[in-house]
Amino acid sequence: MSILSARGTLPIRALLSLSVVTLLSGCLSSTATKPSELQLIGDWTYTAVQTSPLRENLAGQFRIISESGTSFQGRLDNVLATNEATGQTRVLDGTVSGSAEGNVIDFDANIESTPRRHVGQIVGETITGTWVSSSAGGGMSSGTFRAERETP
Repeated sequence: MSILSARGTLPIRALLSLSVVTLLSGCLSSTATKPSELQLIGDWTYTAVQTSPLRENLAGQFRIISESGTSFQGRLDNVLATNEATGQTRVLDGTVSGSAEGNVIDFDANIESTPRRHVGQIVGETITGTWVSSSAGGGMSSGTFRAERETP
């Protein structure tokens, strides 16, 4: 074996070792839940008005159960939807997932066959904004919402 070939293999071995160490260190990074940046966990009083296709008033509880980084999960429970024209009521329940950055919040509420996308602004202990939903058949519904943090 010549000196040239021995020297030529050393850099290749060093590069391979460095590559393996780099790949392994990426695999060792934590998959644990990130600390929350939101501080939204808790119960909120939820009210909304559906403005189209027909007018309904909604009232219930918005509960944020978990947070990780800028994401959160929760539920909308016992949302009573009252049709203004007929007085008929129905109860809606379902999961919620979304994110918030700064004072902007964006979440989907799965309370009917298609999610209602909510986008709003957080000011103090209040969230206000608009929501929209579209069905597979092309129907659209939309409105406004408000959530106020309940004091323990």
